Amino acid sequence: PLCAANIDNEWIPSCPTHLNPVVGIKFDTLQQGISFYENYARLSGFDTRLYSTKKRKSDGKISLKYCVCNKEGFRETPRLQSNCKKKRPITRMGCNARITLKLINDQDNYIIFSFHEGHTHPLTTPNSAHHTKQSRNLTLAHKKYIMDNSRANIGATKSYRLMKEHVGGYQNMAASVIDFKNFQRDIRKHIRGKDAQMLIENFKRKQQMCSSFFFKYEVVDKQHLIRIFWADAIGRKNYASFGDVVSFDTTFSMNEYYMVFAPFTGVDNSKSCVTFAAALLYREDTESFVWLFEAFRDAMSACDPTCIITDQDPAMKIAIERVFDSSTTRHRLCMWHIIKKVLEKVGPTLAQNEDFMSEFCNYVWSKHTKPEEFDELWNSILEKYDLMNNTWLEHMFQI
Repeated sequence: PLCAANIDNEWIPSCPTHLNPVVGIKFDTLQQGISFYENYARLSGFDTRLYSTKKRKSDGKISLKYCVCNKEGFRETPRLQSNCKKKRPITRMGCNARITLKLINDQDNYIIFSFHEGHTHPLTTPNSAHHTKQSRNLTLAHKKYIMDNSRANIGATKSYRLMKEHVGGYQNMAASVIDFKNFQRDIRKHIRGKDAQMLIENFKRKQQMCSSFFFKYEVVDKQHLIRIFWADAIGRKNYASFGDVVSFDTTFSMNEYYMVFAPFTGVDNSKSCVTFAAALLYREDTESFVWLFEAFRDAMSACDPTCIITDQDPAMKIAIERVFDSSTTRHRLCMWHIIKKVLEKVGPTLAQNEDFMSEFCNYVWSKHTKPEEFDELWNSILEKYDLMNNTWLEHMFQI
């Protein structure tokens, strides 16, 4: 039980007698003594921390070791200040509970030299005992669960909630969400600097298991990965069936490595999106796009698409002209990117005009408008909204 009585303004833990520290108890090693007090704290409902240490000058051995309650003392500078980015509550309450372990001079054993039992604060209740540091410990099962979920892009917080459902409640977790986050942080810290090599090794294993898996990469000075391309068997098979029209987009957000995710996608017979291949690029320049499109042609057995759709990136346009034959592959611009830029190019007044955008989209997206009719409708909307001198719209029409 974790009940405690208030005696002389102090709370005395209720713990089995044989587990109570008593002055004179002997331990073979210092760690045994520390573990004994930590186990007592876990059963009593408080956390501990190691305090000061004294060493013998003759041989440097620890002669005195203090273990105290984690609420011992007071903080010199309160952290609850207005200029702090993250406000933290003050947890030190001047608690005097502690134990002192002393080295026996003629032996290498330690004894309990002094012990103060009372606390200046209430102790945890049985229902909240699982929150104490002494009761929390990440087991191998916890760590494997976090790593397995990380491979599925499931974060530490969600992993904690899922595991809570498996074990029947937070009281059975034996760990906190902070423990989960810290372990995931340690994993990332451990693989930092090795992650690129791990990715390449993973692709090599995939290629050994399936010869149809294709990948290509390039590194520069100090083995820095600057671009990598891959296409699996399903993606290559999809391209053989539905690769007439390919959409190439690099507008996805950069990841923590400042590399752009660039997928090659298309549409199957069911009008569902399918992925042919993908890449990570460090730079969006002509050299990178030429390398990428050549890798794409190698993966697809030099079978060029009939049409490739991209945004208005000039480096991308140059690379397509260099790699693909213009007589067999036509380069077209993505309407989604064009419509998105309309709001920027027509000015703030028209950008907020819902009637203008409705008319503009109806004319542009209509599948039943003939070319000569489109010219008339285009000119009419430019005249109606005084856009005849808009150079960007004129350039887009000429394209």
